[in-house]
Amino acid sequence: MRTILTVLWTMGSIACGQSPAPTADASTAPVAAPAPVAATAAAAEPAPTQAPAPQQRTTAAQAHPLVVDPPKVDFGAVPPGARKSTTFTLRNPTGSPLKIIDAKPSCKCTDITPMKGVTIPAGGSVELKATLAVPRTPGKKDAKVMIVVEQYGMTVAQMEATATLPIMASPEYVEALKGVSSGSFTLTAADGAPFHVIGSWGLPITEVEPGSKPSHVMTWTTGGESGPLPQWVVVATDRADAPLVALRIRHESTGTLFDKDAREARQWFFADPLVVAGRMGQGTKQQLELDLESTNPAARRIPVREGWNAVTGVSCVASGFACTLAEAKIDGDFVRVKIDFTVDQAPSGLHVVPVTITTTTGSGVIPVAVLVP
Repeated sequence: MRTILTVLWTMGSIACGQSPAPTADASTAPVAAPAPVAATAAAAEPAPTQAPAPQQRTTAAQAHPLVVDPPKVDFGAVPPGARKSTTFTLRNPTGSPLKIIDAKPSCKCTDITPMKGVTIPAGGSVELKATLAVPRTPGKKDAKVMIVVEQYGMTVAQMEATATLPIMASPEYVEALKGVSSGSFTLTAADGAPFHVIGSWGLPITEVEPGSKPSHVMTWTTGGESGPLPQWVVVATDRADAPLVALRIRHESTGTLFDKDAREARQWFFADPLVVAGRMGQGTKQQLELDLESTNPAARRIPVREGWNAVTGVSCVASGFACTLAEAKIDGDFVRVKIDFTVDQAPSGLHVVPVTITTTTGSGVIPVAVLVP
């Protein structure tokens, strides 16, 4: 029982990783490998004074008896917002049945087939189907399915994908932590085709050598900025298939610290805190999707506010743009929201439009990036 309790506590502390990510945001921090369960139990108990019974738990020197095949699936480069599915085979090569007492994904970005209570016969196998929801912004996403086997502790099945655009930034984030106030990144076309950089938003951005070329070095600075930084830098290009490239800003004021008091009060936040609408002409309308996610107050023994997931309105007050609520669908700890976004006599150029989403418990503002030709 001590082993099982230790493992379940460990499962609750692991989150899925997304890179790049604001350092302050635990929901996107890289996942550390869990410590072996038997080693944890041994540290808490004195060594026996007599010959021990045959060991049934996994130790640091032993392989877990449950074989996960394959142990990791890398989907590689995929479009932002994609949903990628795979099947893991859980094999029991031992001479005794293995019972799965729990199986949970490391974050809400992953769906799996229920496995709790499944017993795998000696020499048998079962299938575990898993689906990874890739973020709508560029960057790497990884997730784990944590499988706890009775008497033997936890093993994991891993997935990874990289949301990729035809033009990618390196590094894929702006590192402004610990007093860093300037830096650079490079925009590169994967196919080697030349392009122009035609605008930017978020921080002061300068192109080192402007022109049409397949790679551009860009510098950034936080000099002159006061108060919390925005969550993103957005760069506009003249390529039709990659009009906008977004980079997360890593700073002490971003991540979970951004909008912290308001999100705790309303009990929800934006799962992806940016919507990239891309290139939109005058008079055009596009249906945009975004997700509201619960802050999970119940897990912290905080009363859940009724109506946190009841969307009551959508608005944007920026001149030249309009938006209305098209659909709001409750999906567990998420609300899948669709809005109709219209460009209505907006000036040409890069715009980041603040859109307000309101539920019964409060409002939040999400930026919508759009390039008007």
